[in-house]
Amino acid sequence: MPALYVDANPRMIAYALDFGGSGHQHLPLGLSSIEAEYLAISYGLNEYFLKWNRELDARQSDIDIEKMQRTNKVEFADIASPADRTKRPLPPAVVVRSDNEVVVKQLNQEYHIGDDRLRKLAQQVWQQCQNVDVKFEWIPRSENKARRRLR
Repeated sequence: MPALYVDANPRMIAYALDFGGSGHQHLPLGLSSIEAEYLAISYGLNEYFLKWNRELDARQSDIDIEKMQRTNKVEFADIASPADRTKRPLPPAVVVRSDNEVVVKQLNQEYHIGDDRLRKLAQQVWQQCQNVDVKFEWIPRSENKARRRLR
């Protein structure tokens, strides 16, 4: 199962995909470390979904090119409509790994989320995870691959 590592502090978020790809983003002042961690998860999931869609687009282009090379012609009916291209399989399951135990337990619904701002961020993450198997896992800080991106 692919893994997405996330880390954050009140000034910056970072994420790293174990199969390639990482990023970081500076944050505006005034966010707590927990709010930043939620944003890191959200940004990381977005990157995971974008990477999956780019891979599907590349596969479709390869199939189209192979078909043109085999037949040496392209019929108008062979060109996929936008509706055909939007029928996509869902991304594979992913495990989100964070060293923030509170956020992981809140997203796994083991801890209550009392703060309205945090609850809204958690709902945003859960909404992103609809129809996709996403697991949230706590890891020690020393094992967090996204930690290096915060420096």
